[in-house]
Amino acid sequence: MTPLLRAAAPYLIGAALVVVALLGVRWYGSSQYHAGGDARQAEIEKRQAAIERAWQEERDRADAQFRGAILARQQAESKLAQAERDRDAAFARIGGLRKQLAARDAQASYASGRPDGAGPDWVGLFGECLDRAQRLGRRLGEVGKDAAGWADQVNGLQGYFRGLGAKP
Repeated sequence: MTPLLRAAAPYLIGAALVVVALLGVRWYGSSQYHAGGDARQAEIEKRQAAIERAWQEERDRADAQFRGAILARQQAESKLAQAERDRDAAFARIGGLRKQLAARDAQASYASGRPDGAGPDWVGLFGECLDRAQRLGRRLGEVGKDAAGWADQVNGLQGYFRGLGAKP
C-alpha cells in the first residue's frame, strides 16, 4: 500500500462509519415517523367508527320512539273508535227505549198522577238528560280525535328538542 493510502485509511474508515451511522439514524427516524402516522390514522379510524356507531344508535332509538308513538296513536284511535261504537249502540238502545216509552205513554195516558207512572214531567226530564248526554258524547268524541293529533305534536316537539340537546 502506498504511504498516502495508509495515512488516510483511518480517516476514510471513520468517515464511512459516520456516514453509516447517519444513514442508520435517518432510517430509524423515518420508520418511527411512519409508525406514528399509522398509529394516528388508526386512532382516527377508531374514533370515526365510534361516531358512526353512536349516530346509528341514535337513529335506531329515534325510529323506535317514532314507531312507539305510532302504535300508541293507533291504540288510542282504536279505543276511541270502540268507545264511539259503544256510544252509538247505547244511543240506539236508548232511542228504542224512548220509542217504547212514547208508545206506552200513548197507550196509558191515564197514568199521570201515580208515583210509578210515566208522567209528562218525568218523560221530559229524561229526554232532556238523554239529549245532554248525547251532545256530551259527541263532544268527547271530537275531543278524543283532537287529542290524538295533539299527542303527535307533543311527541314530535319532544323529539325535536331532545335532538337539539343530543351529543354525538
